[in-house]
Amino acid sequence: MVWEDPFEEIEKLHRRIHRLMRRMWEPVEEEVISPITSRFASFPIDISETENELIIRADLPGFEKSDVKIRVTENTLEIEAEKKEKEVEKSEKFLRVERRMGKLRRFISLPYPVDYEKAKAEMKNGVLEIRVPKKEKKGKELKLE
Repeated sequence: MVWEDPFEEIEKLHRRIHRLMRRMWEPVEEEVISPITSRFASFPIDISETENELIIRADLPGFEKSDVKIRVTENTLEIEAEKKEKEVEKSEKFLRVERRMGKLRRFISLPYPVDYEKAKAEMKNGVLEIRVPKKEKKGKELKLE
């Protein structure tokens, strides 16, 4: 790298940092949160197992049951939560707004094939719990010829 003017290089770096900092604080018009496309963190999950089932727990504080959609297949789980904007009284003027509206979505590859027809889900105190029975491992023993 050739330095033509060190002060000019410092000024370019300063402008770049300033642009990045400004972008970080810009308001977000439509917030779609995913681990790939967003600067916001996605919701955390835990996956555990018993002998017969997988247990997936997701933290979704502030969401109601009606805000959450779950789709499970033999090998994957999709959780989507959407918080819609609430109507506000016309006389109310916000001084600060930090609670976000928008969608959260997670796609999870399951470590074992599951019997998705028998999956159950419940939500208590902002924690979603999904229980899915493991699929029986069927197979055939081959005899050598």
